[in-house]
Amino acid sequence: MAAGMDWDDLRLFLAVARAGSLTGAGRALGVRHSTVLRRMAGFEARLGLRLFDRGPGGYALTAAGRELLEEAAEVETRLVALERRLSGRDQRLTGTVRIATLGALAPWLAEALAEFRGLHPGIRTEIAISHETVSLARHETDIAIRISRNPPDSLIGRRIATLVHGIYGARDRLPLPPEATLAEAPWVTYAQGRADLPQARWVAANIPDSQVVLRTDHTGMLIQAVRAGIGLGLFACYLCDADPGLVRLRTLNGLGFDLWILTHPDLRDTPRVRVLMDHLAAALAACQPALIGQMPAMDPQERGEGKWTGSAD
Repeated sequence: MAAGMDWDDLRLFLAVARAGSLTGAGRALGVRHSTVLRRMAGFEARLGLRLFDRGPGGYALTAAGRELLEEAAEVETRLVALERRLSGRDQRLTGTVRIATLGALAPWLAEALAEFRGLHPGIRTEIAISHETVSLARHETDIAIRISRNPPDSLIGRRIATLVHGIYGARDRLPLPPEATLAEAPWVTYAQGRADLPQARWVAANIPDSQVVLRTDHTGMLIQAVRAGIGLGLFACYLCDADPGLVRLRTLNGLGFDLWILTHPDLRDTPRVRVLMDHLAAALAACQPALIGQMPAMDPQERGEGKWTGSAD
């Protein structure tokens, strides 16, 4: 590696290039904005090159930065592959396993991890909860629990369930008269930053924009808004069926997304990763009735499904 740079420099550079901002890079690296600024300035000074143009839209790569990006990404790929292979040779049932997952699964995972801790006290876990994709290829995590239509072919794992979704309203204060249609009801949905979610796409395709009265990027806030009677919302059934304040008005199948548990092939034979992945997969499979909208002791009449007679048009 050229004088004046080391892997920490390149990792910092890659984080800024990918995030397009110091704040985003700091979040990815777990350091302060000011630390990224200071280290990036030092790196550019040692190279004698300007790698980024700073503007109101963020950090844009210069010609030198674009050239370095290609080389740095190749270095990262080789180093991460080496790290994964070496990690895959560790046969001990000790050490740390990192999990990237969804916040909505936290209650179930906590129970599963408590049981796992009793079985394998030498294995520690680190959990990253985010709706942003964490890279298994770059070894940012060891196990990923994702909602996906088609996970990358470069990963291995298993499909837990095909998720079923439903339209929900507040049990005691539906924001529409019984004869109203879905398109006449007020709705809550995701903000632009999460417009690619299947729920958001369905609302955009089926509900007039004028009927959307609240948008947010936070699922918990949307559920709270529905519970408060602000509007109807579309959610995966496992999020809402057990909530006594909500009622499922319609069931929607075929949004096309599955729940997967995944890892990288280099880690498939690492004992601590394998035993935890098997344990979590079994725990999630046991929750399948909730994932597919068939909660025990929650038949449609108990949920209230069908009590609202308005059409879906």
